[in-house]
Amino acid sequence: VVSTQSTGKSIDVCMFVLSCAVLLDALIEAHRKGVTVRIVCDNMKISGSAYKITEAGLDVRVDNSPSMMHHKFLIIDKEILLTGSYNWTASGAAYNRENVFITDEKYVVDQYTGEFEKLWVKFKGSSEIRYEPVTSCEVIRNRFVHRSNVKS
Repeated sequence: VVSTQSTGKSIDVCMFVLSCAVLLDALIEAHRKGVTVRIVCDNMKISGSAYKITEAGLDVRVDNSPSMMHHKFLIIDKEILLTGSYNWTASGAAYNRENVFITDEKYVVDQYTGEFEKLWVKFKGSSEIRYEPVTSCEVIRNRFVHRSNVKS
């Protein structure tokens, strides 16, 4: 869904769990192409991706409070919103029953943009994250994408 072909200016990510290597790679590629990528995430759920994100130079702010930053949304160019139950994990990509809602309805996008900006300011100076290995969903995704169609 994150396509560097369709973005021109910015990608704002507000994601509780962010460990799917395929999606992280898409964000890193966009960043390398000059797209502004900003990430707000929860301190308890970013640790596996921390090294990859910081090595790539992505701008990250972390909720280090005792409560969870449980949002799951992405805004492209302040014009397109993706939101839903989907966490960016291997299980989310391959096993879970998840949903993603995509809209360009200005009022809705503006509400989410406002929430992102509020959190971006609130978590200023809070980019300290732990470093652990990245969890990859590529192997799991390939296992399901490349198998033959099975009727259930």
